[in-house]
Amino acid sequence: MHLENKTTGEHKYYGSLVALLKDTPELPFHTVRRITQFPYERDKYIIREGVMLTPSDVEAGKNNA
Repeated sequence: MHLENKTTGEHKYYGSLVALLKDTPELPFHTVRRITQFPYERDKYIIREGVMLTPSDVEAGKNNA
């Protein structure tokens, strides 16, 4: 998960949505758990979902979307 704070320009990367929620208490869980499409954008934040690649993924050619 990737969180962009539009107010500060800060970008953070998380291994899960749970980690993102724990680090960003101002995002309400009941709202975030209903996200079905990414990117998800609101006034202060953009949440994006992606894939974290390992070296073996890259070697296997899995880095070509």
